[in-house]
Amino acid sequence: MGHMLEHRQLHRHPTYKKVWDESYANELGRLCQGIGTKPSNPTKKRVDGTDTFKPIRYHDIPLDHRSDITYSRVVCEIRLQTADPNCTRITIGGNCICYPGDTGTTTGSIKTIKLLLNSTVSMPDACFACFDISNFYLSTPLDCPEYARIKITNILQEFIDEYNLLQYKYNGWIYFEINNGVYGLKQAGKLANNLLTEQLATHGYYQCATTPGLWLHKWRPITFVLIVDDFGIQYVQRHHADHLLDALKQDYKVTTDWTGTKFAGIDIEWNYPQRTCCLSMKGYIDEMLLKYNHPQPRKPQHSPHAHREIIYGAKEQLVPDVDTIPPLDAAGVKCIQGVIGSLLYYARAVDNKLLATLSTISSQQAKATENTAKAVHQLLDYVATYPQDGITYRSSSMVLAAHSDASFLMEPGSRS
Repeated sequence: MGHMLEHRQLHRHPTYKKVWDESYANELGRLCQGIGTKPSNPTKKRVDGTDTFKPIRYHDIPLDHRSDITYSRVVCEIRLQTADPNCTRITIGGNCICYPGDTGTTTGSIKTIKLLLNSTVSMPDACFACFDISNFYLSTPLDCPEYARIKITNILQEFIDEYNLLQYKYNGWIYFEINNGVYGLKQAGKLANNLLTEQLATHGYYQCATTPGLWLHKWRPITFVLIVDDFGIQYVQRHHADHLLDALKQDYKVTTDWTGTKFAGIDIEWNYPQRTCCLSMKGYIDEMLLKYNHPQPRKPQHSPHAHREIIYGAKEQLVPDVDTIPPLDAAGVKCIQGVIGSLLYYARAVDNKLLATLSTISSQQAKATENTAKAVHQLLDYVATYPQDGITYRSSSMVLAAHSDASFLMEPGSRS
């Protein structure tokens, strides 16, 4: 079984060092003023910059901002669907930033996404497409600069030489002024969303008042869900979707997927002639099992949780006794919490059979015991047995309605 590697480990690995060092340098250049030159055209940069970061001397940072200087974090991921699959992103620690304004941003929920997909297969002649804005945060100016620092030992020599960073060195750190939005900055999402809303409004698009993240046009038959910079679009007739694309291209660089096969981490297989779509998350379970070093079960596990013994003839099926086994240590509890967090979105998106089990384990996670760990192990065995589960939507003329209900005294520690 393989292992998950962080950037610092990739940097020291003889096989991966060259590839990921170049990816890291490209990301720094993208945030700053570019890096390298194209071999075919020496007058052009290998990677164009966005002027988001700018090296600055420590003594040039305003005194009232020196207590808010934040740190950076490097995130590496392989994305096979992109032009460069070796993707490196630099985020900053928003917890160190003191921003007095509103930072809340409305975004589409998983329920809204699934309703839109269901609506697409049920609407005659409707199609689904996905748009993505490149450098969405980096294209949005901040109302006030922020500041971050990176250890010079964590910066590649190519970047140090090109930007002559030694003149900015202070106590082993290089300081940067942040002028545009960047991942991890708490106000970046709000500022970017406000700017996008203003620009779309000039073309007739508006967000529904009662459904966050759901957008309509004043008269065109087009509806889309917006999640940060990702658009999941339902449209009738291509020229209406082209209108949205042209509106976005006036201010942003946009990539398009007219097949609509990937949105919000969900893989979507469309069959328009039969009006069906299948939802799955390919490879997600395999990556999660690798992350938690969980082996494939020797025997298939066909149930996500252990059955509760039925007492036949009893007038009441009583709640089982409280677990008296000693609790797990902090590392065990953290592992269980990580598994729950990893599976919760997957369950809500494509495999709702897991929700009841996750709810039970979640109620026990703060005081987890060996029995809780066994329950998590069985859950992981189950998803390993069925790693490609999903949901299929079919065309229907029914009107969708929601009904909420709850059980009573079915779990230990349950309350009315």
